Amino acid sequence: MRVLIDSDVVIAAMAGTEDQSAASQEVMDALAHGRFTGLTSPILMANIMFVLSNKWRISRKHVDRDRVVKAMNSLLPLFTMLPVSNADFYASFASEFVDLEDGVQHFAAMHATGVDAIVTCNTKDFAVSQIPVMEPSAFIGGDLVC
Repeated sequence: MRVLIDSDVVIAAMAGTEDQSAASQEVMDALAHGRFTGLTSPILMANIMFVLSNKWRISRKHVDRDRVVKAMNSLLPLFTMLPVSNADFYASFASEFVDLEDGVQHFAAMHATGVDAIVTCNTKDFAVSQIPVMEPSAFIGGDLVC
């Protein structure tokens, strides 16, 4: 199974304090154990890096760069990177996606072909998706082949 994992799932798993953190951690554990192929994009990884950089600060002006780099080095090997092209942006602009960035992710997944699902903590953002979309708990609870 090939699944696009939204950045909010990774961030919730790492935070451990959000509503969907436990299920997101289960998704990440299943990914780490090879139970499915996790897909991402350069945009999603940049989003994760940005959030971690803002969260992990040594001081107001200084990021704990070493900690961010260590986290990103542990995440990147888990995922297959989907390419993002201009066509994905134009498709998002022409679509009914309210969140244009989510639209870009969706169309990158559509153009990659063979993407079985999108797992996100914000399914409402993908209401017009042509790919099945589910929250981490639904994915772990039913769609993930054990």
